[in-house]
Amino acid sequence: MPELPEVETIVRGLNSMVKGLTVLRLPHVSPHLLKREPQLRQLTGDTFKSFERRGKYIIAHLKSGKRLMIHLRMSGRILVGEDQRRRDQHDHLEIVFRARRRRFVFRDVRKFGVIQFVHNGQQETLNRLGVDAPVITPSQLSALTGKSNRPVKSLLLDQYVIAGLGNIYVDESLYRSHIHPLKASSSLSANEIGALTRAIRQVMASAIKNLGTTFDSYSGVNGETGRFARYLKVYNQKGSRCGKCGDIIAKIKVGGRGTHFCPTCQKDDRRS
Repeated sequence: MPELPEVETIVRGLNSMVKGLTVLRLPHVSPHLLKREPQLRQLTGDTFKSFERRGKYIIAHLKSGKRLMIHLRMSGRILVGEDQRRRDQHDHLEIVFRARRRRFVFRDVRKFGVIQFVHNGQQETLNRLGVDAPVITPSQLSALTGKSNRPVKSLLLDQYVIAGLGNIYVDESLYRSHIHPLKASSSLSANEIGALTRAIRQVMASAIKNLGTTFDSYSGVNGETGRFARYLKVYNQKGSRCGKCGDIIAKIKVGGRGTHFCPTCQKDDRRS
């Protein structure tokens, strides 16, 4: 699933390639998308003023005053290019613009992605999102962890606590701050809170700079893949040696999510 750095990369691409363009026509809207948002064809004639990111959500601001909310979920992709591409069987939305003969495509193999106008229900979801991961402060993180006994890995994945983090970047942040993923959130020390805050911000900044992480389908709107995979220390590294201590990277389940960590650098002190 695209996480915050991937979504931020897509938003920047949309602001570069689609901002200011007016919709000429929608050659294709799948029944799957229309079932969730029957009014999608109202995009015809409207203009995309700007795009912003809220957690893992993409918000498109339209000249009409409407807002379009996009969540890529597991396999959603947005591609922007010349209006000459052959339609893929997994394309669920095509938008052709008046100028530049440019085309916007929403492609989603698993069909979990969502494109909807922002109504009351969607606005409530956006309002409930937690603090944005790249700008979280130690005091904010302390307040959020101090009232929860959940494993810190589970807490960090909660979008209503911290918005934008997913499996990849939580594992990387916990490794860099030497915190075991099963440690109770409320038991984090002030030093651990500081280290974790710095790690989250540094990982987010580096991942955004490197256009996110590509494993399977993710790419930017121009098809460019992310480069952050080369900097991963633990995620998807089960069986490899830790670059710090030489121990073997392990994988466990935390809240049903595959979780990678170093048993030596991230000691389990829950019973110590």
